[in-house]
Amino acid sequence: MRNTEDIASGKELRDEIQRLTRRDFLKVGGVGLAGTALLGTAGCGVFSGGGEGGGNGGGGGGTINYNLEDTVRDLDSAKTTDSVSTEILLNVMSGLYRLDENTQPIPDLAESYELSDDGLVYTFKLRDGIKWSNGDPVTSQDFRYAWLRALNPDTASQYAYIISSFVKGADAYNTGGGKPDDVAIETPDDKTLKVTLTAPAPYWLGLTSFFTYLPQNQKYVESKGEKYALSADALIYNGPYILTQFNPTNGCTVVKNKDYWNADNVSIPKLEGKIVKEVDTAVNLFESNELQETYIDSEYVDEYKGKSELVQLTFFATGYIVPQYELPIFKNINIRKALQIGFDRAAMNNKILNDGSVPATGYVPDGMAGPGDQPFREAEGPTMPDYDPAKAKELWQKGVEEFGENPTIELLTYDDSTSRDLATFFQSEMKKMGAKIEIKVQPFSRKLQLESEGKFQLSNQAWIADYNDPMTFMELFESTNTFNTYNYKNERYDQLISGAREEADKAKRMDMLLEAEKILVAEDAGVAPWRFYGGSYLINGITNFVNQPYGGGKDYSLWKLA
Repeated sequence: MRNTEDIASGKELRDEIQRLTRRDFLKVGGVGLAGTALLGTAGCGVFSGGGEGGGNGGGGGGTINYNLEDTVRDLDSAKTTDSVSTEILLNVMSGLYRLDENTQPIPDLAESYELSDDGLVYTFKLRDGIKWSNGDPVTSQDFRYAWLRALNPDTASQYAYIISSFVKGADAYNTGGGKPDDVAIETPDDKTLKVTLTAPAPYWLGLTSFFTYLPQNQKYVESKGEKYALSADALIYNGPYILTQFNPTNGCTVVKNKDYWNADNVSIPKLEGKIVKEVDTAVNLFESNELQETYIDSEYVDEYKGKSELVQLTFFATGYIVPQYELPIFKNINIRKALQIGFDRAAMNNKILNDGSVPATGYVPDGMAGPGDQPFREAEGPTMPDYDPAKAKELWQKGVEEFGENPTIELLTYDDSTSRDLATFFQSEMKKMGAKIEIKVQPFSRKLQLESEGKFQLSNQAWIADYNDPMTFMELFESTNTFNTYNYKNERYDQLISGAREEADKAKRMDMLLEAEKILVAEDAGVAPWRFYGGSYLINGITNFVNQPYGGGKDYSLWKLA
């Protein structure tokens, strides 16, 4: 059993992460990504049937009870940021494209698109007969309105950047220096949407599945005013499901949308989303068949290992140890290379975490898009060298001799129990090669602040993808990037990243990114990736379980009844 102190610290950390945008999620350190620490107290009366969130509690009649894991905070797609709300939205709303079970973009409300030769102008054609749940047709104007609403500075959308970073004129409008009419989103007719980008972005099509790109019916939004999206009857829907009941602290009920264009391929007729924050409680409910899906932590992974109910997935997220390059000792290449190979990544993932995460073989995580149909990681191969404590000791001693001293180095990490365990293990591994590591634990928000200000020596950080392309990771180490508070700088690396950002030829662009990772990890030892994030789930009564590795979360429309 966990002690009270561990539960409190884990719950605080989980709650902090659930409130973050992905840009704020820059450093998640040792905690889990799917459900994070997932500690706390189960919501009162989750299965009592009280309030609007009550369900049948048994998963009968084709109904699936699944664990939302946390509070539903905001169902306005222009404003929301938390993973629970966005997961619900992406099941009751549809955009231009949708991610399939292999994380590839496929047409949703858009029937097709054309792309200009320069890779800048996308012209989408909407399907016939698509409509909102109130009977109104879904039109191209619904997309333009929603995107401009998110970009409007008065909306203060934390995810406006996911549009403003790509669409011509969007950044100027979002930052108060432009007008909405200058944003390159055109609607020649109700079924045509024309979007001009600032630069070629071959991955942008997949971004149209992102929740900030979902359409909104202007007449309906304005009629609800400040009450919009605060209840099930203050939203209209156009996706695979319709939200029929909703209570922010108890959960929600969704039923299959018979008017959805692809309804024939939606298998599960009804799902009850329950909010169960305590893993022990969730496992007990799963065992009694009151939940058919829930996240679990490392405590239960060994118990269910080898059983059909256990499903483990990896996500587009990487954990890494990064040095502060302004610290003189880290200008020494032998010191950096010793750090890379001096700690056992497999032990950290498989013994300490034991949550589905796997040892990192490079910076860009497994499964992300690469050249042609080949994943980036497969095309690149390992750039992170193997664990070699003897070689690490040799390199460290050589680096210390070159530097002239062996100073104590501070490792910045979180104050939860898992992060402490990881830091202590790392400290002991470094000691074997002669390094003196002092652990500095900080509360979540304080750690983020110190890192954003560059006030660290070594830090355990992480990044989760905004989109399915290596650029979402690689641009962080560009010398001009605001997130590069570690002050890494390599002229050739900068040239490759800026070149890839402008290159229209997909093969040439990917070659640039492949070379860039080699420079960053293999040649410069600029970062020490150690973890590709994973999650572990218990599943019963469901096949084809899909939890998208970025962006969307659980896609119920792809699940099938067993």
